[in-house]
Amino acid sequence: MSDHKLLILDDDQLTGETIRNVAEYAGMSVKVTTNAINFFNLLNEWQPTHIALDLIMPDMDGVEVLGALGEQLVTAKIIITSGVGHQVLQAAARSAAAHGLNIVGILPKPFNPKAFREMIDLPSLNAIDLLDGQQLQSSSSVPAITATDVAQAITNREITLAYQPKVDCTSGELVGFEALARWSHKEYGFIAPDVFIAIAEQNNLIDDLTILVFEQALPWFRQFCQQQRINPGTPQSHQLLCSINISALSLRNLTLFNQIEALCDSHDVKLHTIMLELTETGAMDDPVASLDILTRLRMKGFQLSIDDFGTGFSSMLQLVRMPFSEVKVDKSFVMTAQQSRESRLVIQAIIELAHSLDMKVIAEGIEDYATLQFLQKQGCDKAQGFFIGRPGPADQIGQWLQQRKLALEQQRLKALESLKIMDTPAEQRFDRITRLAKRMFDVPIALITLLDDERQWFKSKVGLDASETPREQAFCNYTIEQEKSFIVNDATLDIRFNDNPLVVNKPHIRFYAGFPFRAPGGEKLGALCLIDHKPRYISERDSRLLGELALMVEEEIATNQLLCEDHLTGLLNRRGFEFRANHILQMCRNQDCEASLIYFDLDNFKQINDGHGHQAGDNALLQFSTLLNSTFRDSDLIGRIGGDEFVVLMVNQNDTDQTAILQRLSNTVDSYNQSIHSDIRLHYSFGITTTKSLSDYDLQQLYTLADEAMYRNKRSGQQLNMAIDINSQTQD
Repeated sequence: MSDHKLLILDDDQLTGETIRNVAEYAGMSVKVTTNAINFFNLLNEWQPTHIALDLIMPDMDGVEVLGALGEQLVTAKIIITSGVGHQVLQAAARSAAAHGLNIVGILPKPFNPKAFREMIDLPSLNAIDLLDGQQLQSSSSVPAITATDVAQAITNREITLAYQPKVDCTSGELVGFEALARWSHKEYGFIAPDVFIAIAEQNNLIDDLTILVFEQALPWFRQFCQQQRINPGTPQSHQLLCSINISALSLRNLTLFNQIEALCDSHDVKLHTIMLELTETGAMDDPVASLDILTRLRMKGFQLSIDDFGTGFSSMLQLVRMPFSEVKVDKSFVMTAQQSRESRLVIQAIIELAHSLDMKVIAEGIEDYATLQFLQKQGCDKAQGFFIGRPGPADQIGQWLQQRKLALEQQRLKALESLKIMDTPAEQRFDRITRLAKRMFDVPIALITLLDDERQWFKSKVGLDASETPREQAFCNYTIEQEKSFIVNDATLDIRFNDNPLVVNKPHIRFYAGFPFRAPGGEKLGALCLIDHKPRYISERDSRLLGELALMVEEEIATNQLLCEDHLTGLLNRRGFEFRANHILQMCRNQDCEASLIYFDLDNFKQINDGHGHQAGDNALLQFSTLLNSTFRDSDLIGRIGGDEFVVLMVNQNDTDQTAILQRLSNTVDSYNQSIHSDIRLHYSFGITTTKSLSDYDLQQLYTLADEAMYRNKRSGQQLNMAIDINSQTQD
């Protein structure tokens, strides 16, 4: 029998047997169990050298098992497996290591057998430095009220809630609320939260207060979310979150969190919509215990925010260890950001650190527009403060929403006006996107729309004669209220649109899909939209593709076209071509689309230039550019990237179509050459490559492959103005 013994605890029998097969093949003795009782019996009887442990178990979760293993001083090498996500797995591993366990690795599901085999010989994670040092405790002065007063206030439900809105830092749209406890004492009037919360903490009342907050916040939050879902003017793609503060003293009380979970369930509030906020110092008071509890809360689905970040004494390493989903920058830094360079540097560092750990960042204490602009430039995700909205009772939230919507609309219209894009002539850079969208989605109509105060105007259109419609009829009016796509599968069955003039009359819209695009400042200007005369359904993949194309519209709006244009030919210059080509290739990689790059070289340009002068040379370049433009599709990307070098990037074009296009170009050039003197006729070479056989690629690689194909053609001595077999040019 092998000296290496593996004990597997996993409630998924198939996963357990898979690990068993891999381990036995590696020469280990293996036992598998699906419940914790059998696991501990086997642990004591069999004394395994290795343990594979699933975090998510029905009877006793993995964190509990790890805690028990730590108490028993188990020395076996432990591999933690689960499908809960990498951050939670890492947190569980660090929690176990802090308990003195010998963790050799984490194994996300579905796992790679090779990774498991390699872990058997990995060094322990116990080399990670453990948290040390005492945290300073804040103190509050005791007010005139007593603990009895606070207890009675909790019992009598005198402590109520105010809700402070949180918004997306860029778009300004609502992303959630923080529920804040408020107490108006019958004798003393308003009691500061710091006062009565401190008394509650000092007198074992804090858990009762926390439950009272949840009992009030959850039904309101559920009702609010339901109202927003049926309100057509409210963004639907934002997952609203309700943030509630948790005292550090409550962290070890598992009964409290079980009560909170039960309350969420009874009010039909999903756990992932609840953000539990903990102060930095509170979370770090007992880092080992905190890591246990926080990991389990994340496993249940709660979101976790580290509050007042930057005011405590935790290190970056400590933050990395904790499974937080959000970091809240303390208001002391935010409120002094305009005056203090140090505060600005701290904010920048926190945002960079949090984003590197895949956490969101919210800044509280925003009291002016200048501070909000600074945070936007730093990439802060969410904003909270008096400038956004003051805490208020539930019955005032509706009024705040209306005022906020009006303010955002005025800001949006101002941004649209400043771009001076309304009522401007058609531009190829936008038309290229609508034609590409029309072709990729096989729809009769594709539009780039801009929404003014009273009308919808089409910056680019294909398949539609009209240039504008009243805004009140615009489907895109709904789209700009969304964060992502807005889909109408059949407008005749949708009560919002079944009597719309654009549905009843021309263009007889049945299917609509739109994706909003933004100004550089984040304001939504309009939408890239698709229209069909028959009902359709769109997949999640197609929705993402539409978003990629809408992002191209944003980039065109933000780009100075004069810097991207070749002034002789009117084609894109190298900078303009590569900027757009890189985005198209990224879209192709994301959406599994095929792209083709054709590299052209005007072979006799130097002879024309030297023999007939620069004007003749310029004319040759201009004529060849014109022939390329007339031959290739309007959705293809064409650029002049060097003196006599041209490139074309095509998406989703099969070999037969490519051959036909290249033959058409050859015929067009031949026809042109028949009309001019033989000394200035155009002779070109080309090479083509596709991404079809490439697992990974970038623009430089396509340049190289197409260039190599072109020079192979030159060396082969083939007639350069005739289209040749594409495969022979792309393959050695």
